[in-house]
Amino acid sequence: MRAFFLALLIAVVATPLQAAPWARPAASALLDYGQRIETHGLDPADYELGRLRMALAGQDQAALDAAATRSFALLARDLANGHTPVAQRRLSYFRGMGLTPEAAATLMDRALIAGDITGALDRLAPTSADYRMLRAALVSQPASGAEAEKARIRANLERWRWLPRDLGGRYLMVNIPEYVVRLVDNGQVIATHRVVVGKRKTPTPQFQTSASGIILNPTWTVPQSIIAESVGALVRNRPGVARARGYSWSGSGGNLQVVQQPGPTNALGQMKIDMPNPLSIFLHDTPSKTLFGQPERAFSHGCVRTDKPFDLAAKLLAGTEWTPERIAQVIEGRETVTAKLPRPVPVYVVYMTVQAEPGGALRSFEDLYGLDAGLSQSLGATGLAATRPLADTYCAAG
Repeated sequence: MRAFFLALLIAVVATPLQAAPWARPAASALLDYGQRIETHGLDPADYELGRLRMALAGQDQAALDAAATRSFALLARDLANGHTPVAQRRLSYFRGMGLTPEAAATLMDRALIAGDITGALDRLAPTSADYRMLRAALVSQPASGAEAEKARIRANLERWRWLPRDLGGRYLMVNIPEYVVRLVDNGQVIATHRVVVGKRKTPTPQFQTSASGIILNPTWTVPQSIIAESVGALVRNRPGVARARGYSWSGSGGNLQVVQQPGPTNALGQMKIDMPNPLSIFLHDTPSKTLFGQPERAFSHGCVRTDKPFDLAAKLLAGTEWTPERIAQVIEGRETVTAKLPRPVPVYVVYMTVQAEPGGALRSFEDLYGLDAGLSQSLGATGLAATRPLADTYCAAG
């Protein structure tokens, strides 16, 4: 994919649309930028800087144009989209900015005309405070030693590059290894809730979607994987107990379909955030409240269970007719109702194993699914022992 991107970009800039050749000051600025790319957790060896350096030392304009274009393309692509090929982003459905060869060529031409190569590349990288603080933490590491710490920071900088540059004015962010979901409004965290995430055998994937409402008293359509694992046997062998737990069903054998009706024992609890996505992963309540007291909370089939769900629902619905009192009234009636949010709220389910604090301190979380080593290796980092990979499978809505 990287070679295909570069070939397309070179084909684009080889047309008469190219605004200007690479002047030596611009090429020198590009070389300097590439030599400092380590501050983003990227490896200068990946950007063909030796070829650019040789072209700058010579007198061949065509060679300089080709070398500078190639280095610019590599740097722009990795800052915008991430260095790790999409196929190697295990358990992640993030894709980065989606910078195309045509957009990169336009960006390069504008940067050459404006004489601002550094600024053009800088603007491709994430602008969030979290990314800036992680960069500062990486730079503060000793020149030798602390390889594992640096590798983790680099892996998490890469994960930030996969996210949209504008997260939105108001959004939810689940950090899987931290077992936390935060509601952020205008840059301020206004709610923090503990969560339960997927077990190691059924990990929660990383993705983004949008919440449109709060479903009160949801039903649960039991996934086939969970029917095969446990619920099917309950229906067949103890139908009375299954009915008492709210299950209704149709069909039999491999065609068995099971739905759990609303109520406090429903596996989704009494609240589910309406956030449609092809993975069928949701944030929801749970009847298993005691699990929130555990320091490590990887117990689900892939979905994200949140504590104090009605507090979170009330904050998301603030400013609407859905007061906490009305929410409680509907819950009591056990009727399935969807309360629409005032506007869609982006939801990001991420996997950040290191966070930097404003003062420079680092907070680390267990690499729950063993993803850091493989990601850091794709970046050329050393210091993390390889871990046995998990299967990229999970159970929807569980």
